[in-house]
Amino acid sequence: MNKVIITTFTDPMMGLSYECEPVFRRLETHFGEKIAFRYVMSGLVRNVYDFVDRNDLRYGQEYALKQYLKKLAGIYKSEESLGGLPINMEGFALFDREHTSSVPLCLAYKAAELTERSKAALFLYNLRYATVVETKPTTHFEEILRVVQATGIDAERFTAYYNGAAQAALQKDFDEFEGLGVYSLPAYLLQYEDKRMLINRLIGYDAFVQLIDRISGGSIRPQSPTVRLEAFVRKHPLISLKELAAAFDLADPAAAVKKCGNMKIEKEFVRYETNI
Repeated sequence: MNKVIITTFTDPMMGLSYECEPVFRRLETHFGEKIAFRYVMSGLVRNVYDFVDRNDLRYGQEYALKQYLKKLAGIYKSEESLGGLPINMEGFALFDREHTSSVPLCLAYKAAELTERSKAALFLYNLRYATVVETKPTTHFEEILRVVQATGIDAERFTAYYNGAAQAALQKDFDEFEGLGVYSLPAYLLQYEDKRMLINRLIGYDAFVQLIDRISGGSIRPQSPTVRLEAFVRKHPLISLKELAAAFDLADPAAAVKKCGNMKIEKEFVRYETNI
């Protein structure tokens, strides 16, 4: 079956990509096996000191970094309204003097992909959640390992890839990102047969539907979801109510969740628990 492949150029620290999850969950349920998702890590913050205010540096790197973190927290909070997914910035400390780049997060995704490809997307989601909801310092390797273990990925194999082959795999992502001339994150590449379409801006569900229709010559169109809600949550064992509402066209996803025994609602998120 010919599929439309949607490649997202992103970084695990990106609040904008996190807020786009309802759009992607709706695409997933309404297009099913007719589309496939792929992620290319793009290194949003290669060096945090490239982003700090030059005037703040007069008072030292630590002061400049603290001021930038306040600014970054404000940017994250402003993105919360985009998809409605909660963002918590209390105690936000993603960067410090010893951890000045988001590249370790990108490298972690590539290591997860090499270790267990089927769990890479879940790992990416969990890493974003840890970053912008739990406000864990996910640039620290011990925090990355915590997410690895929570995702059910073998930590020893992951660490071997992280310190080895993931380096070259990440460089391939960077080369693809730079070679296509992507100038804004997140960006999207749609591919169907021999056709390619690059979108250097944030877009919503309706825009994706139109682009999929155009690139496939009208052969791929959305349909009502056929997957059952509980099976969907087994695939996405941590998911927001907003995402479920988008995925299944629900006005009250919490009511639907209560009909399924193995789900637990925590604030605005649903967890699938196998031990219930």
